Amino acid sequence: TEHDVLILNLHGTIMIITTSSSSDFTPAPAGSFLARCCRVVDLGTQKTEFQGETKQQHKVLVVFEILDPDVFREDGKPYTVAKRYSASMHEKAALRRDLESWRGAKFTDADLKHFDLASILGRTCLLSVTHTEKDGRVFANIAALVKAPKGMTGTDPTEPLVHFDLASPDWTVFDGLGERLRAQIMAAPEYLAAKKVKPATEPP
Repeated sequence: TEHDVLILNLHGTIMIITTSSSSDFTPAPAGSFLARCCRVVDLGTQKTEFQGETKQQHKVLVVFEILDPDVFREDGKPYTVAKRYSASMHEKAALRRDLESWRGAKFTDADLKHFDLASILGRTCLLSVTHTEKDGRVFANIAALVKAPKGMTGTDPTEPLVHFDLASPDWTVFDGLGERLRAQIMAAPEYLAAKKVKPATEPP
């Protein structure tokens, strides 16, 4: 299996991600678990569709490794759960809402001036996972992030910390991402700009 991840810098830049997918993919179980943020990946501007409306939005992928000693995949590896966010710290944005819930405090204007999304890498939280079904498949979704209770412990983390930023890309990190995730990033205008490639629609 492979896993997808993305991270964003709250100053308007984005960072690195990792991806994974498999036809035999088994979703993480529903419930609340101690987890650690292991990947933050900048996906660049992606096309999204919601209620019949198409938008171009800058996206980031954030991935968590579940550290529950009783919850492992059949191969003995930890489950990972990912969530894609619009790269926005607007007061109504999902990214800001989840980060404030996780830290247990609202961001001040001063906080936002100095906050770097990459700083969440390696940090633990209490992760709430729910299930949804689509086309006969079950998917695990991150429903909530909150501060982990004091003294709560879990298994030792095993997933490497991954960070990719299209504003200052590390192409070695990019090459280590899953094929599907790389393809998504390669379609973003930020990737084309970083590689100095002209969009297909642009005349020579």
